[in-house]
Amino acid sequence: MKKSILVLTAMVAMVFFGCKESPYINQPGDNSFNTDTIPEIADPDPTPDPEGVDIPENAINVNEAVKIARKLAAGETSKEKYFIKGWVVGFNRGSSFETDFPRFGNDFVYLSARQDGKGTKQFYAYRLLGKFGAKFPDLECVQIGDFVVISCYPMNYNGIYESSGACFTYSSGNAHFNEVFGPFPGCPEPGEGEVSVTEAEKIALEMPSKQTTTETYKIRGVVTSVDVVDPSYGNGTFNISDGMSYATCYRLRGKNNGKFTSADQVQVGDTVLVNAKIQNYNGTCEPTNGYVEESTNPNF
Repeated sequence: MKKSILVLTAMVAMVFFGCKESPYINQPGDNSFNTDTIPEIADPDPTPDPEGVDIPENAINVNEAVKIARKLAAGETSKEKYFIKGWVVGFNRGSSFETDFPRFGNDFVYLSARQDGKGTKQFYAYRLLGKFGAKFPDLECVQIGDFVVISCYPMNYNGIYESSGACFTYSSGNAHFNEVFGPFPGCPEPGEGEVSVTEAEKIALEMPSKQTTTETYKIRGVVTSVDVVDPSYGNGTFNISDGMSYATCYRLRGKNNGKFTSADQVQVGDTVLVNAKIQNYNGTCEPTNGYVEESTNPNF
């Protein structure tokens, strides 16, 4: 009788548990084995969007961003860029963060579709920058409980769903953030023979990292932040944007490919036309080996 019971128990176990190896490795979040067989975890409904924050019509919430990244192979990055909206629920600031922050001005932020953070899915904004790639001047710009819209390419970093390349804050409900960066003034459409910053970014990301075009491009954008304009070297490093993407103009020279003679020749809010080659610098569009051809700056 005992033997019969043992056989029956084994048969039931085979029916319920089977004999196949687990379709995923370690945890459901690690999908380097077979993405289609990873169990889907249901999330509570997202917290409604707050009023007064600029949210692009095509923005997706954190739950949707995780679903996109979840379908990627381990180490793979999405080919498409997204605006992702969510609530700041935590940080991943290491031991060297306080030393590194003044230099790099970026943060390491966990986002959730739920304001209370109770959603099971989170998206990791890795090296999140301020508005259109500007550095955060202080930590008050990002606080737990903030509603933010970020721009990035989602990736699956071995089961961690995070941003890749140039990840920046498009808009925020944080009052201090909005005081620091202010509204985007708008950018003229590129003229004949010119490209927008968004088009320049696409050109950059079609190349491997550290590769530079042989061709030069005329890129129309608005200066959103200035890293440095050094008259002693005659060049400057600053960010430009078209209101959707940003590019870091690296060590560009001044008018007629001459030297900048004063730091005030490049200022936030200037509409400029840069003539430069385009480099993919670790996922960031970087106009380089060029100069500012036109500017609305009266000192230019």
